[in-house]
Amino acid sequence: MKKTQLHLKSGLSFLALTSLFCFSQPAIAQSAPAQDNKPVQDRDINRDELARFDQFLDSHREIAEQVRKDPSVVNKDDFVKNHPALQTFLREHPAIREQIKQNPDAFMHAENRYDRREDNRDRDVNRQELSRFDQFLDAHRETAEQLRKNPSLVNNEEYVKGHPELQAYLQDHPAVREQLRDNPNALMQAQNRDDRREDNRDADANRADANRDRATDANRDTDRQADNRDRDNRDRDVSRDRDTNRQELANFDRFLDSHRETAEQLRKDPSLVDNHEFVKNHPALQTYLQDHPAVRQEIKENPNAFMEAENRYDRREDDANRDRWAGADRDHRDGMTDHNDMHRHFGEFLNSHSDLAQRLSQNPALVKDHDFVESHPELKEYLNANPEARQQLMANPQDFVKSSQQFNANGAKPPAAEPKPHQ
Repeated sequence: MKKTQLHLKSGLSFLALTSLFCFSQPAIAQSAPAQDNKPVQDRDINRDELARFDQFLDSHREIAEQVRKDPSVVNKDDFVKNHPALQTFLREHPAIREQIKQNPDAFMHAENRYDRREDNRDRDVNRQELSRFDQFLDAHRETAEQLRKNPSLVNNEEYVKGHPELQAYLQDHPAVREQLRDNPNALMQAQNRDDRREDNRDADANRADANRDRATDANRDTDRQADNRDRDNRDRDVSRDRDTNRQELANFDRFLDSHRETAEQLRKDPSLVDNHEFVKNHPALQTYLQDHPAVRQEIKENPNAFMEAENRYDRREDDANRDRWAGADRDHRDGMTDHNDMHRHFGEFLNSHSDLAQRLSQNPALVKDHDFVESHPELKEYLNANPEARQQLMANPQDFVKSSQQFNANGAKPPAAEPKPHQ
């Protein structure tokens, strides 16, 4: 009986296995073709979906960093649950979810390639925007020169605020503004290259027809010429930076000649010109620097070098004045009042103004001090009435005053002092 039951159970088990095999076989046969016939484009990563996922990662840097290190975490429930933004994104984008589940490494590799291409596009400023920025700088040469010397000024709020045209341009061109903020030096270098290319195109425009067959060689030569011009321009810029504009230097020399006290202090310590308290306490200097921004900038950058240049200029002016007055005296000796007459006349003037004579005897250079002359109207009137004497005084005050003191009020040389009698 037991043997019969055992055979029966074995037979039922065999029938069950056979039935299961028979019923499952069509299911496998049906599912296999469906998988093989899946369209290739469905398996390939859709570019639009890839772009959306790249944007999502760009706005969720922490998630992006972890997913790029280990793409398989996107298939881990715990990780997805702990990042609701990722969970929501995958739910709203089933195609991306499916692609990542099937092969996360391949999907993230494709996303990385896409991200690099996007980065390249982001790093390269749109050429049209760069061209517009070049046009802006061409129309605002002062701003362009300052930005080329120091590109970081574009991120200086006070500087931008002080240049309304630049401020308006950056507001109207957010792409350029963003590039400048991220890397001002790189953008200005790109702009300089674009500017050189524009200059080259302008220079070659008239030769285009004649040199069409030699365009490649001509372009290379033009590039070399442009490089040489750039070097020359840089050298000239450096020279201009080192050498103060001669006209501004002359103006500053005249200012110092008429403000001797200020001049003396600045020559002792040129850095005082950059001292806010000192400038504030000398209104005339403050006004002058406001009216002459080029001089103010030169002095601030290198006060010692500027004052040395001014001293050299002053010496050259003194030498030129001496030569000029000496030449004028030789050319007009017969028709002009000779030196003795001028000295005698000035000596008589000093004899009638004893206090003034004493001051000038101690410091003849006071005749060149504008404030001193203004405070002595009689001296000012004399100098205005006697331009020849004024010229001689300005050229060499010490010699002129000393020579004039030889004459007394009557116009004769003073007699030699008699020896004292012996006691």
